[in-house]
Amino acid sequence: MRTCLSWILAIAIVFGWVQAVPAPASAASSGEWTVNHAYSLGDTVTYQASTYECTFAHTSLQGWEPPAVPALWKKSAGTPGPVPVPGLKPLPSPVPAAVTYPMELSKGGTVDGGDGWSPDHENKEMAFDDNLFTKWLVYANSGWLQYQFPANQQQTVSSYSITSANDEPVRDPKSWTLKGSNNGTDWTVLDQRQNQVFSHRFQTLTYPIAAPQAYTYYKLELTASAGDMLQLAEVGLYNGAALTYTPPAAPAVTVSAEKSADTGKANLLDGAPLTKWAAGAQSGWARLSYSQSVSIDGYALTGTNGGVLEPASWTLKGSDDGTTWTVLDSRMNQTFAIAHQRKYYQISAASYRYYQFDFTSRAANGLEVGEIELTRMDTPSYSDVPELEIRNTDTVKGQLFTNSLPDAENEIRAIIRKVNTLLYDHPSQRKFGARKLVIRIEDFDGIAYATGDQTEGQIVFSMRYLDGDGNGDARDEIIGILYHEIAHPYQQDDHRYGEINYIVEGMADAVRFKAGYHNRYGVSKGGSWTDSYQTTGSFFLWIDEYKHAGFLKKLNQSLSPFDGADWTPDAIRTITGTPVDGLWAEFQSTLK
Repeated sequence: MRTCLSWILAIAIVFGWVQAVPAPASAASSGEWTVNHAYSLGDTVTYQASTYECTFAHTSLQGWEPPAVPALWKKSAGTPGPVPVPGLKPLPSPVPAAVTYPMELSKGGTVDGGDGWSPDHENKEMAFDDNLFTKWLVYANSGWLQYQFPANQQQTVSSYSITSANDEPVRDPKSWTLKGSNNGTDWTVLDQRQNQVFSHRFQTLTYPIAAPQAYTYYKLELTASAGDMLQLAEVGLYNGAALTYTPPAAPAVTVSAEKSADTGKANLLDGAPLTKWAAGAQSGWARLSYSQSVSIDGYALTGTNGGVLEPASWTLKGSDDGTTWTVLDSRMNQTFAIAHQRKYYQISAASYRYYQFDFTSRAANGLEVGEIELTRMDTPSYSDVPELEIRNTDTVKGQLFTNSLPDAENEIRAIIRKVNTLLYDHPSQRKFGARKLVIRIEDFDGIAYATGDQTEGQIVFSMRYLDGDGNGDARDEIIGILYHEIAHPYQQDDHRYGEINYIVEGMADAVRFKAGYHNRYGVSKGGSWTDSYQTTGSFFLWIDEYKHAGFLKKLNQSLSPFDGADWTPDAIRTITGTPVDGLWAEFQSTLK
């Protein structure tokens, strides 16, 4: 019997790396791509009327067609994936708006309960854990829950809510009494309900308290609809107050030079990976100025599609007055292996009003940067990270993971934060999430998959198909897989993965595309928007970047499992104003 939601998600169709062979002195044309052919670095082939260049020496196998394995092939400059469409330009990401949400009071108190035995991970604490995918279950037709505020505080609760659990409506509470007390012994009845009905799973019903008073203890005595078990997902206690989060203002940007109006400094902070700042010289600087000191402990840079024009070396500096500078980080000989790739760098925590990057490219006459992001430590997303554990039991090739991500915990935390900011405007919009995330590196015949439950989520990796020393291609592939798999425990799936898995996997790949760990220029014409993974993901990314800014977040919200309605493709028309088939046809017209 299934009594809690599990993430049983399909193995990600992400092809890995094979053993390298020496690169040839110069690129060679190998004609049409074929199976069981030894390709060397720089070889070019044709496939479905497009030309591809080999980026990693390997022997081809069935299923490793160039469009399917951007890790091994990239489209040549003469045959880009997306074709420029007149009048169609990348859209800046929407500026996050202020988010207001009710203040829920049951934080940090003591939970008690009785009248039945509860299974592991379905105990009384689950009723007050702010997670709708967990639940409290007792093997009895009736039971009670009690919440005591910390330090014997007294709180005036003016309304409360009860959320139904994931299955078996006969276990839903049908009738109950809410009481209040200041000593845990003498109780006052605050509200009574009879014959209540929850019309769908995960439904939240809210009830006012007619005469609220301040109490330390609140107690619910409940009876189930039928049968010999009682369950609910969550109890909420409210005093009528609301919390508002206003995103911090963006810093002012100044730069050493701007090559053109279309490649100006504003592009550095517009949230659109396809736009860029160009300096017109090999070296240049970009300064971010805040109204007050801002604490950071990392940053991310997004490349362009400019190759040698992208930053190769840089220094990040901080200053309190804009005159005296402290070096915070320096990097040399960096590369962006995939177009518009986002690369994250951890630094020691620092707090300054001004931050400046001094960049140098490999080109004598140009410099391009896509995006600059500083990891601010004062935002809700910064602390919205679960406990993290890495279990590397692969004695064969597990060291490759360690070499590829030497600071794995911090890098994975950064990926979790980025995934959540791509899917949500604020943590309050996400009603679930595992308290602990385990990354398991094991030797098995596969790539990676996500599993677990709301107590402990797990991402399971195999290094069997990866090769290298951890400094280049393998590292990028591991990070790309992490973006895809970590999206799963945080994205919404309408609680119907089996029926709409193409949407779920496509969304996860859209996240990977957005972070620059899939080759967006390796996408070829053909197929269906429901083909899942890269095909669906690249389509969703195109909508988000060209047709409807913020589409990925809105699509994720449309997949809410808490609204009582089954998701249909018409949700895409509701979001964009255009039927999905029309969008797909337009997207196809941009591909070769």
